[in-house]
Amino acid sequence: MRDFITQLTDHNEKNHAEFSFYQTMFHTLIENASVGMYILGDETYSYVNTYYANLLGYTKSELTNGEVPLDKIIHPDDFPMIQKKIEKRKLKEKSEGCYRIRKLKKDGSLIYTEIHSTVAEIDGDVTLFGTVIDITERVVAENLLQESNERYESLFHNSPDAIFTFDDDGKFIHANPASETITGYSANELLEISFAPLVIPEDLPKAIIHFEKAKKGVASSSDITIMKKNGEKIHLNATHFPMKINEEIIGTYGIARDITQKILLDQQMEQLAFYDTLTKLPNRKLFEDRLSQMVCFSDEDRPSFAVLFLDIDRFKLINDSLGHHIGDELLKMFAERLKQNLRKTDTISRLAGDEFTILLSEVSQEEAIKLAEHINQIMKEPFDVAGHSITVAISIGLAFSSGKEENNAQELIRHADTAMYYTKKYKRNSYTIYTEEMDLNASYKLAIERDLKNAVLNNELELYYQPIMDLKTGKLTALEALIRWNHPEFGLIPPNDFIPIAEESRQIIGIGTWVLRAACRQSKKWQDSGIPPFKIAVNISTKQLQQAEFVDEVLTILEETNLESKWLELEVTESILMDDVGFIKESLLKLKEADISISIDDFGTGYTSLSYLRQYPFDKVKIDRSFIDDINNDLNGKRITSAIISLAHSLEMNVVGEGIEDEIQLEYLKKENCDEGQGYFFNRPLPAHSLPFNQR
Repeated sequence: MRDFITQLTDHNEKNHAEFSFYQTMFHTLIENASVGMYILGDETYSYVNTYYANLLGYTKSELTNGEVPLDKIIHPDDFPMIQKKIEKRKLKEKSEGCYRIRKLKKDGSLIYTEIHSTVAEIDGDVTLFGTVIDITERVVAENLLQESNERYESLFHNSPDAIFTFDDDGKFIHANPASETITGYSANELLEISFAPLVIPEDLPKAIIHFEKAKKGVASSSDITIMKKNGEKIHLNATHFPMKINEEIIGTYGIARDITQKILLDQQMEQLAFYDTLTKLPNRKLFEDRLSQMVCFSDEDRPSFAVLFLDIDRFKLINDSLGHHIGDELLKMFAERLKQNLRKTDTISRLAGDEFTILLSEVSQEEAIKLAEHINQIMKEPFDVAGHSITVAISIGLAFSSGKEENNAQELIRHADTAMYYTKKYKRNSYTIYTEEMDLNASYKLAIERDLKNAVLNNELELYYQPIMDLKTGKLTALEALIRWNHPEFGLIPPNDFIPIAEESRQIIGIGTWVLRAACRQSKKWQDSGIPPFKIAVNISTKQLQQAEFVDEVLTILEETNLESKWLELEVTESILMDDVGFIKESLLKLKEADISISIDDFGTGYTSLSYLRQYPFDKVKIDRSFIDDINNDLNGKRITSAIISLAHSLEMNVVGEGIEDEIQLEYLKKENCDEGQGYFFNRPLPAHSLPFNQR
């Protein structure tokens, strides 16, 4: 019996030792666990491990002695869930669960936790215990991902640009609503095809190259043309990107923007800048550019190109007798006949009015002469213009490149022009080859240049003024000052006859100063007499603007005449912007800062591009009268006029229509929201004493 008791005692002691070991081991594991653990009693914790206490920022005793109630730890919105768990424990309902709870730390900061809890019966008591994991970083990441996804979804569905994804074969995987709008296909239809059938054949190789680049990890962009479902062609700017997951390319995605309107506007602007609106031939700017290239790359030992200058004899008589619309139709038919009889490598240009130039490349003198004779011959055939049979004669001047370095485009054109005038004066309906001895207007030009020097001193110059009217109110907004020369021998000389000579001889600087001072003085005189103030517009030449002291000179004249700067408007032509661009731009900006208005005159005659309009501080754009003339009988003229008005307004500039001669032109400009107008319809240029408000 004693041995049995001894053995039993030893066995119990051994079991107790094992129990103590396991109890210590489990306690150590729980206390050092990297997750929170707790036992929850009625509204408070009966046990928490060290990790859980540290997680909340409390001591273990603060959490287990009832100092910190649960509603101080659990977020108010999540507290009802914990209360339900406690109720289940009280009702001795066994359960398990995993849920997220937001908790408030001792310092007030919020954390997200994931709870794994169990309600179980242990030794007859129902106990609620569980584990706690801090998932704050995961939740923040999930929220950011969700926000990012929502932003992407919003961008994808609401973007005005097409957004799409392709598989490796170029088939659509996803396509947003804008893709449907742009292509005309539904999303389901797009998902059945690749991009290839949409792209026009000539652009498909380019599109494939950019797609393949994206597949290799290189983003690329290109302009392509696609065919919509209805057969309409539209222009897109498409950018392709590689689509990567874990640095592995799984496809491509892209963004495409409809640039059709931009392309059309660019084409219109190019047409304005480089082509004649009536005949669609290259204009002076493009002709001079091509001729300059020919001069640069020609062989000096064997020059092989020629310039022909053509003028239709007595064309003014056709305009005066049959009307400008007949004259315009004749010019278009004349241009077309020229094109049909020249090589594609030759350049035909309408320089101005009834003047045309032809650049013949790779041609001998004999071949050029034969062509001139051929042109004269084919133009003898009558033109049938609106029921009128019109026969024209033309005068042609030829100039050949001499191979000398001093030859340039302008010089060759001038030589051909000189030869043409010689033909017009002495031969007509023939041709003349330019020689160095030839100068048809030499004596007249010399007399003009000589007498100009004394024109200011002899009070021979006079200013005429033409009204500029507000097309909405019909009120006067400005007067443009236009110079005239009362020559003692030749009588009243129009500016076209002496201004070019003044430019060449640099006398324009002194004349321009006289015009500016006289116009400002007259404007101030009108104001002082009680006439309501209006702007006075003065034309400025390139050579004036190139003077370093020009801005100071303008400000000095304003001070001398006591005219406020806001009543002065300076007009520059498009060609002025092609010379010494940086200095001229700086001068214009200084004038603008002085509250002087700046306008660009004769817009559309061949020099200014959209980029120039954006770069300069212009207040107004004056549409050249040639476009206004086209309003009556040319749909393209109307479109171009409308485009100029729209473009100027988009750049916050006012628009003036020049050369308005009838009610039709006026009403069209009003309809297109043109701001101001000028022309014989309102009044022809008059001297100051003949203006209506001087006759009160």
